[in-house]
Order: sequence, then C-alpha cells, then structure tokens
Amino acid sequence: MKDALIKTEAASGGASRLARLVRHGVLACVLAGVGAGALAQNYERGNPRREEAQPSMRDRFQMQMQDQRNFEERQRAYDEQRRQMQMEREQREQRGERRMTPDERSDLRRQINEARRDLYPNAQRR
Repeated sequence: MKDALIKTEAASGGASRLARLVRHGVLACVLAGVGAGALAQNYERGNPRREEAQPSMRDRFQMQMQDQRNFEERQRAYDEQRRQMQMEREQREQRGERRMTPDERSDLRRQINEARRDLYPNAQRR
C-alpha cells in the first residue's frame, strides 16, 4: 500500500509541477501589470513637467497678451522706420537729389564704358 501511494505521487508529480509553474507565471504577470498601472497613474499625478507642459487658462491668456504686445511693438517699429525713410526721401528731393530712373542708369553705365575705352584703349585682359 505504501508503494501505491508513492507511485501515484510520482506519476502526478510532473503535472503538479507544470500546474504550479503556470500558476506562478500567471500570478507574476498579474502583479507586474497592476504594479505598472499604479506606477503610471502615480507618475501622471505627480509629474511636475506634465503640469508645466499644460499651462493654465491664466497662463495662456498672459502668453496671448504678450504675443499681442510684441506684435504691436514690431508694428510700431516698422511704421516708424517707414516714416523715417519717407522723411529722408522727401529731404533728398528738396535738396535736388533723387533716384535715377532705369534709363538714366543705363545711359550712365554706357557713358562710363565709353570713357573707360577712351582712357585704356589697349587694356590687357587677364
């Protein structure tokens, strides 16, 4: 009788080991999943970088107002620059200085080329 119990235990010992291994594997997977979920939830709550990444409504409003002020400042600087250029143009016109037309520029270029030919008739090319 004693031998019968030993044989029965020996025959079912391989199956019980496999069942125990499967149970331990499932238990390890469940614990790892729960732990990872809890860690991720805790990370989202207490992460200061995440809170900084999403500004509050007041911060967004302040940023928009700052952008608006920067735009207005750039616009004022641009307008001032255009006024200054207009004043300089008017002053040049009063003194008799003005920009040359394209025809005047081409005539001047032609005259310069002709004068250079007269000054250096046998100029060597490099």
